[in-house]
Amino acid sequence: MNKTITTGVFAILLATQVTSCASGSPPLQEMALTQTSIRNAEAAGAVDYASKPLRAAQQKVAIAQRLIDRKKYDRAKSHLALAIVDAELAEASAEAKKSALAQDELNQSIDLMKKEIERAQEN
Repeated sequence: MNKTITTGVFAILLATQVTSCASGSPPLQEMALTQTSIRNAEAAGAVDYASKPLRAAQQKVAIAQRLIDRKKYDRAKSHLALAIVDAELAEASAEAKKSALAQDELNQSIDLMKKEIERAQEN
């Protein structure tokens, strides 16, 4: 009988240990970092200039939240890590697009100035 109780207690302890290792703790810090990355991307203009990677990041956060609700914290952490990468890509893409647009505007201004100079020299 003692062997059965010991085996039962061992099984319960093992199951508790496996469950706690598998689930870990809620990824609160990871969620906060991901939300910050998404806000940074939005502030950089990703809504207008890099909506696809921004939307991908937001979708991964939504999936992670559902996983957190189901206490699948390790999987949620993985999705949050991928969301950060997408958010950083969105931010970098938006910055690059804005820089390219600013360069185009500058080139147009330079061309306009050249034409004005040429016209002034002709007169």
